Amino acid sequence: MINGYKIFDADAHVMMGPKMWQDLPPEYAARRPRPLEIADADGAGIRRTGWLIEGRMEPHAYGPGAQGANTPATVMAEFGAPKEGFGSLDLSKPELRLKDLDALGIDAQLLFPSSLYACMGNDPFFEAAMFRAYNRYAGRQCQANAQRLKWAGLLPLRDTDEALAALSEMQRIGASAAVVFGTVGERLLSHKSFTPIWDEFARTGLPLCVHMGRSYPPFDQLVETRLEAHVIAMGMPAQLGFVAIVAQGMLDRYQDLKVAFLEFGAEWLFYVVGRLDHYLPSYRSDPTVRAMGRLPEKAIEEYLKSGRFYRAGGGRPIAATRNRFGRRLAYFVFLRLSAWRRTRQCRQRNP
Repeated sequence: MINGYKIFDADAHVMMGPKMWQDLPPEYAARRPRPLEIADADGAGIRRTGWLIEGRMEPHAYGPGAQGANTPATVMAEFGAPKEGFGSLDLSKPELRLKDLDALGIDAQLLFPSSLYACMGNDPFFEAAMFRAYNRYAGRQCQANAQRLKWAGLLPLRDTDEALAALSEMQRIGASAAVVFGTVGERLLSHKSFTPIWDEFARTGLPLCVHMGRSYPPFDQLVETRLEAHVIAMGMPAQLGFVAIVAQGMLDRYQDLKVAFLEFGAEWLFYVVGRLDHYLPSYRSDPTVRAMGRLPEKAIEEYLKSGRFYRAGGGRPIAATRNRFGRRLAYFVFLRLSAWRRTRQCRQRNP
């Protein structure tokens, strides 16, 4: 609690580490991410370590697919993980995470996985195994204090049976929400192959969280540094996810669905909402568009005012967000930024 306000950290993270895949099915155990250290680390900076995931080092600092994310040096002592974060960042010692929450004045967190889970390759069964192993890990660790440590379960969408099994499992072990990325490879979240999954998901009543991540592989070829990665490969899937969920009628089909877009910032909303609302009136009378049967029933802005849409993380233009999309959305931003500022102040006091 800060200044009499309860603080809910809406987008906290559990850093990826080896304990998350200890119960992978035997057929996938050998393919688990392996910690790596670069022998020639000159110029690598803090990116001297990474994970071998499906034949590729993730994260890496240079070339296509570059991004910043947690490395073995963040969570593994033998790779130089700092003592002050050890056990808290990867939730291997949840009592230390709870201690950090107390120090920061945070009442509760909703925990998300590393964005590296967007980079598990194209094998739907390996990806599902990794996602579900994470979910079981998060479920176990959060039992230390389920009122303060809440978690979102990864939902694998590439295979229907795997998705439904994961959805059932995450509900059974206590997930507060489900998390996906902006696309499923080169398919939008609204692709008809996912309809049976969304039908079942709607029956659960869980919120859906769309998190930043490199989910659309063609974007990887456009970036060579972490700067472009954040803007293009990790950031632009927000617009693809938004078009799928809002502009292609998912909020009409699933009347009780609540959606959050996390760690994408807020500025992109003004562009994509403006473009969609500009074209929708004319496209409603276009038979080639109407034939697809996916147009939203309302103006896009109406969905954002409905109380079913949230965003959090990195959003500076609070006043503009409040003016256009309502106080509820701006308050959600305020809670996230308050926790972030409190974290920064604590770190400055305790370097």
